[in-house]
Amino acid sequence: MKSILQISLAGATSIAAVLAANSAFAAQNVANTSQKGSLLVWPMITVDPGKKAQQDTSVEISNDANASVHVECEYVNERKGRVNFDFELSGKQTVSWDVLTGSGDQLHPPPFPTNAGNPDFPGNPYRGELICFTTDDGRQFQVAWNELTGTGTVMVLGDKKASQPKQDFKYNAWAFAARNTGGLAPDNNTVAHGTPGELDLTGQNVDGVYDACPAYNIANFMPNGATLGNLSTINNNLAVSGCNQDLRETYELHRTKLDFTVWNSFENSFTGAWSCADGVETVALSPSNKNMTQGSNFDYSTLGSPNGRFQVSGVSATPPCKFPTEATGVLGVIQSSTAVAGDPKADQITGNTLHGAGVEAGYVLWDPSDGVGGIRHGAPPKSGKRG
Repeated sequence: MKSILQISLAGATSIAAVLAANSAFAAQNVANTSQKGSLLVWPMITVDPGKKAQQDTSVEISNDANASVHVECEYVNERKGRVNFDFELSGKQTVSWDVLTGSGDQLHPPPFPTNAGNPDFPGNPYRGELICFTTDDGRQFQVAWNELTGTGTVMVLGDKKASQPKQDFKYNAWAFAARNTGGLAPDNNTVAHGTPGELDLTGQNVDGVYDACPAYNIANFMPNGATLGNLSTINNNLAVSGCNQDLRETYELHRTKLDFTVWNSFENSFTGAWSCADGVETVALSPSNKNMTQGSNFDYSTLGSPNGRFQVSGVSATPPCKFPTEATGVLGVIQSSTAVAGDPKADQITGNTLHGAGVEAGYVLWDPSDGVGGIRHGAPPKSGKRG
């Protein structure tokens, strides 16, 4: 009887393993917003002047280790304008700064790059992303240091007429842990983790890699124009960072098609919504967005329920996109403008990071230092899915 029971349990375990392998919930070694990591990504950084009131962002980064580590960061705006900076984090230290003013606690970074960068991009140069990862003290190579956490606080500064109130919301940065053959790589701030200048986001238990990227993101949301009890939604915006990132001085472009499927609370699905995007993009989920096809899928008038959900993935589709695109994992933050207790004039903002699902490989390329005060331009990637 004991042997039969053991065989039955083993069989049940095998079946469960097979089922789990096909479930997005079972995906391991994938970036998320609740762990510590060696690489952090903030998809929504904004100093947008706006039509009603300027927005701003506050950033926090903490080191949970007892020892110090060096951190390399780069802002990238929606038009590929960029600037990098680096700093030291001592044991258990935290730093923070205001992106718009540059004032900070223990750190004073350069201004957010509002230059056009690449004029071929239609994006807003006042919006973009922040990417930070751990390196050795000389910035010659990236290191494993799974101790970083970060947050971003998006603020609306209000206007003189007070029709747009001062307000904010906070979200967690997406964190990628460094990996090796045993799983999590041990912290080491003096030894290169992988090939210098190339952070491989594969999630494999091999030396020198990082967590993989979610293949797609899912979100619960209230459709534009919906009301439920004391809450109404005016509009929704999605900030997305792709997982194919080239931070080198001589960078290559990595664009994708953001493909959406939307569901209402009756389990009806609505397809056909898509937008051609750069690796960093803020997308208005609305029919008023001329760069969004079938934006009405996010409206209450289409969905017919005050609650909905959507998934978004980065796919290769040329055409309909007019430029070359590639499949990529995505990291998203949603921002919603809402009205509370029937007062649409005093619309409030709220937001949060999306939930990741599935597994998609990616990479971050950067220019390490040559050790004598200059930069050693990263060599072309040796393998993997590169655009």
